Amino acid sequence: MGSTNKATVVSGEEDSEITLVLKKKKFPWWILLFLLLFVFIIPIGRTVRIHLSEKQSGLSIAAAETKFSYPAIGLFGGHTPETKTGTTDNDGKVEFDGIKEPLWYVLFGGMFNDSAYVTAGNECYNADGIGDLYSSFPKSDFKEVQIPPLFTSVDMKVIDIDNNEPLPGAGVEIISIVNNSQDASSATTDPSGGFGLNMPKCGSVRCVASKEGYLNDTLEASLFDLANMSDLEKSLKLSPIKGSVKVIVKNLKTKSLLPDATVTLTINGASSSLQTNTNGVGVGLFDSLRISNTLTFKASKAGYADTTLDGGTVQKFMELPEEERTMYLRPLTTSLVFYNTDGSKPLAGVKNEIRINGSLKATEYSNAQGEFTVLGIGENDKISITASKTGYITNSTKVKNALLSQLNTKESRTIPLNVKPTPPPTPTPSPTPTPNVPPQNDLKGQSGDLRINLQWYSKTDLDLHVFDPCGNEIFFSRRKASCGSGSGNLDLDANAIIGTTNRPQENIYWLKPKAGTYTVKVVCFKYREKTAQSLSFNVSIVDKYGRKDYRGTINKGQTVEVTRYNYRE
Repeated sequence: MGSTNKATVVSGEEDSEITLVLKKKKFPWWILLFLLLFVFIIPIGRTVRIHLSEKQSGLSIAAAETKFSYPAIGLFGGHTPETKTGTTDNDGKVEFDGIKEPLWYVLFGGMFNDSAYVTAGNECYNADGIGDLYSSFPKSDFKEVQIPPLFTSVDMKVIDIDNNEPLPGAGVEIISIVNNSQDASSATTDPSGGFGLNMPKCGSVRCVASKEGYLNDTLEASLFDLANMSDLEKSLKLSPIKGSVKVIVKNLKTKSLLPDATVTLTINGASSSLQTNTNGVGVGLFDSLRISNTLTFKASKAGYADTTLDGGTVQKFMELPEEERTMYLRPLTTSLVFYNTDGSKPLAGVKNEIRINGSLKATEYSNAQGEFTVLGIGENDKISITASKTGYITNSTKVKNALLSQLNTKESRTIPLNVKPTPPPTPTPSPTPTPNVPPQNDLKGQSGDLRINLQWYSKTDLDLHVFDPCGNEIFFSRRKASCGSGSGNLDLDANAIIGTTNRPQENIYWLKPKAGTYTVKVVCFKYREKTAQSLSFNVSIVDKYGRKDYRGTINKGQTVEVTRYNYRE
């Protein structure tokens, strides 16, 4: 009830008193409660700010379509899913305005139990529904949201470079590169030589393939590169590691080397043969064999029993001592050992034509000790031997119609050869150096005492390969090689990953080059033309005598030998 106040009033005529009672009316408190409730449900506007960055590098992601999904709160607590859409600017930032929340929702922390989601992406990145508490999105700052790069699957192969056959069981180390951030993984090729490559859509990969018995191969490429390569071009090509095996054939009785014996090598059921060399060494050399191959040898020679040798693998055989690489042939008939000399020392590689009773029976070559063996001599046979060698005077008189009884001493079986007199060589005049070498301003890279430069006009990747007089091959996989007192260096390799210029050059230079032959080749490594066409190139060779230019053309997948240049000191 309201409070009461009393007042007395006196009448003038009768002096009577009148009492007035005043009542104070109470304010309706329920109106205040209504107004307070109205304030609590007033919607409060806010802005959500998001910064998109790449998950590995932390770099900002521009031009990404971004969606912010959140629970829109009604006046009385109802939750309605809503989504705002925007695109990040050059700094990877985007703002979403017009997000409203009741005051009571903000004051009493209802948002702490709700979640919000960010979906963002462009041609390089994508994230679908990255969730966090709604309360974690600050009102006055940017929320950092990291999204991963997009990847696509590419089928790759590892093959043998010699025959393009697939190589199962090869290991592949893979490094994915996005914005200078690297992520490593590995794979093993299946029975068809294939493996799956998880390729970043906006990055590149470096693949290194390896297999026992092979040299590694490396491929660096972007998705654009791979899309423009043939299956063969984008395959990793492993070169078999090869070695030379040397076999030795000897006479079992005399332990002397046997030139001109036949040695047959069998590898995986396939056979090849050679003759032990005729320069007196009595050795056979099989070159360019894969070190993982398994070897079996067979040696034979007329008048001797055959023999075999199990060599194991090429690598194992190369490590064997000489005695274990020697095959001994047993003579089948009576034999005599003869000797060739130059008058003072043994003479190897002499051709000895052996006639018995006037008929040619065999031709034998002297070994490193000047020895050769004559087989199947009868007691009454007449033996004649004609000995000859380039640069020597033929001797057909020392052993002529000789009986076995006349050949019972080493002296009687020694056939000397005298050196042919040769006229003195005609002196060759020394070349006169050209005083002024033509300008080299059009050539890129370092110059030296010798310089070989390749120029072409295309984004195709051509490679310059040069073999120096020591047999070294200088190219992109072996950029430096020493020969004699000097060295060659590849200092310029163009269009290796993707062509960036239409006027590329490659350059190899030598300081103090060794005199001799330099073989120059051009290889079409990665063909990037839209149509099949021949590409023109020019090779410039510059030394102290001047400059020579060699023009040529090359096709897709082709290797062209340009010249064999004779460098003179």
